[in-house]
Amino acid sequence: MDREISKEVRKKEQQKQILKIGGGVGIGVAIIVFIISILQTTLNRKDLTFSVVDQGVIEVSVNASGKVIPAFEEIINSPINSRIVEIYKRGGDSVDAGTPILKLDLQSAETDYNKMLDEEQMKRLQLEQLRVANKSKLSEMDMKLKVSRMELNRKEVELRNERYLDSLGAGTTDKVLQAELSYNVGQLQLSEEEQKFVNEQAMADADLKVKELELNIFRKELAEMKRTLEDARIRSPRKAILTFVNNEIGAQVE
Repeated sequence: MDREISKEVRKKEQQKQILKIGGGVGIGVAIIVFIISILQTTLNRKDLTFSVVDQGVIEVSVNASGKVIPAFEEIINSPINSRIVEIYKRGGDSVDAGTPILKLDLQSAETDYNKMLDEEQMKRLQLEQLRVANKSKLSEMDMKLKVSRMELNRKEVELRNERYLDSLGAGTTDKVLQAELSYNVGQLQLSEEEQKFVNEQAMADADLKVKELELNIFRKELAEMKRTLEDARIRSPRKAILTFVNNEIGAQVE
């Protein structure tokens, strides 16, 4: 007959089994850790070099063979006939916008431009002189018109007086007729002077507009001359690389 195993014995057997399993797992983990430590490469801190990294542009030069073709090209020609005096840049140089490339002999062109400046000032003064003269002349004519109107009013009063005296029998028909003639002549003269004033004012305005138009046209020519002179200074229109420059000092350019 079998005998029942006590709880204490079973408990000891279980503890032995747990210890065996735990020991086996521990040995396996130790073996794995040992193998990994052998396979890994170790690096000492003293073998490392540390430094602070700054932000910036890294330039790298690369040697290559080939043909460099520009995206576009622009030819700069002289707008006037001249000759080369100085060379500032040569083919292959890098230039920024507005950089002088070469110097031309612009003395003649600058002299013509200065003459045009003087002529522009003279035309402006002539226009102002015409404006003042027209104003003075029209003012004088307007003053004469006021005097003529006052004179006509006086003749009208004299005509009424003569008619009144004639109605009372104190005047004569001849005096009435003479006063009427004088008044009518004064009216015609006043009408003529008023028409002259209107015509003179219209002519003055037309002359002034013609002079103003001439001055504006001349100023446009002056601006065009200034632009041509600026273009003749041969500056780079943009940032670029020069491919060719006529570097022959004294050479004539057209």
